[in-house]
Amino acid sequence: MTIEEYITNHIEPEGDYLYRLWRATNVQLLHGRMASGHLQGRLLKMFVMMMRPQYILEVGTFSGYSAICMAEGLKENEGAKKRGSEGAKKSKIITFEINDEQEDFTRPWIENSPVAEFIDFRIGDAITEAPKLGIDFDLVFIDGDKRTYVETYEMAIPTLKSGGFIVADNTLWDGHVTDPEYDHDQQTVGIRRFNDHVAQDSRVEVLILPLRDGLTIIRKE
Repeated sequence: MTIEEYITNHIEPEGDYLYRLWRATNVQLLHGRMASGHLQGRLLKMFVMMMRPQYILEVGTFSGYSAICMAEGLKENEGAKKRGSEGAKKSKIITFEINDEQEDFTRPWIENSPVAEFIDFRIGDAITEAPKLGIDFDLVFIDGDKRTYVETYEMAIPTLKSGGFIVADNTLWDGHVTDPEYDHDQQTVGIRRFNDHVAQDSRVEVLILPLRDGLTIIRKE
């Protein structure tokens, strides 16, 4: 038994719907491992329950696994709120996927999920489209094109409330960030550029967790 298997045996279960989505993602899509999976999915849900965001922006929907996990956290938070406030805004995750070929797979999984009401799934480039929404986000999850992580980050910062958080996935990139063999790989170069950029940004506090493929937690001052 691996350490990750041991951990997943001792945390909140994945749930049948997410398990079926994970299986379908890995059977039907190329690069199925890009989906967050059980451990990271439970962590994202926990982050949402801890941060209690009103609005979440996700850049890179892929199969919808991470969006559903974060929406589970929103649903838990909504259930804990005191009812009776007529007209209160419902919490929402707005998730952008730039690859329109992904829509036929992803949209049914999101729309048939138990948390569909909390997810606004859009096909488009978040870098250009998200600022047009006019929303101040509490949490941003970056998991799109690694080559444009810096550009995505710079889009996100102005749309993020003070004290809000950015979570960026894949920031250790299978260890390639420290391997000179990948000096000419553009995705590795993009991740390195992002890590250097954030580390030098006085507007934020930053922490990298060596979870799966690397997860960076960024807090806007």
